[in-house]
Amino acid sequence: MFNLTLNNVKILKDSIETISQIIDEGIFKIKRDGIELLATDRAMVAVVDFRIDASAFDEYKCEKETEIGLNMLNFLALLKRAGSEDKLKMNLGDNRLNITLEGRSIRNFSIPLLNINSDEIPPVNQLDFNASAELSTAILDQGISDADIIADSVIIELLPEQLKMLATGDTSKSELILSKGNSALINLDVKDNVKSRYPLDYLKKIIKASRIADTVKISLGTDYPMKLEFKGDNVSLNMVLAPRVSEE
Repeated sequence: MFNLTLNNVKILKDSIETISQIIDEGIFKIKRDGIELLATDRAMVAVVDFRIDASAFDEYKCEKETEIGLNMLNFLALLKRAGSEDKLKMNLGDNRLNITLEGRSIRNFSIPLLNINSDEIPPVNQLDFNASAELSTAILDQGISDADIIADSVIIELLPEQLKMLATGDTSKSELILSKGNSALINLDVKDNVKSRYPLDYLKKIIKASRIADTVKISLGTDYPMKLEFKGDNVSLNMVLAPRVSEE
């Protein structure tokens, strides 16, 4: 039904490693122009929207669009067996995904397909954001790590001239400020000043997507979900994160 060959296994492995931090299983849609995954975690706090284009593969043959349910950790464990010189091949067997790693040897694996109920996904495509910023993933990672030593949540604020990240504890606080003109703040588009609080346990997992992109676009509103968009070569990984109710 489909035969795929990928020389650069890292692009898929890094994506799945980030996704597996958020969801434990999901339904991949194998389409003629690429592979897509849309899923939410069990707590309905985060939504994963992943796509890898057919052009990322060295060989991509999809005779008929199909859906396959996979356990993320099982899939990731096999991807991690690929060495830097290995070529990955995938095809569909008898209710199993077959994976072959070809390098100095040929190694064959298979994992069972799961019968996953497609849970209701929040309508994230209907979100309307009042502000957005594009910044270095390294700086966002830094802000998340700073906040993590202070509290379990962080406030992100977008102003016409600045991006701010603030975490406060009983006696301590951390604050990151990026102003227009700073090379790490690539773009800032603010219609209205916005501010929301988000859980750091999720942000620490989501920022692992920095492995596939050097920059991230964040879009948010006040007490509103935040969308984080990571775009690499022929791959995109978007996350939508629900806000935490303000503690102020």
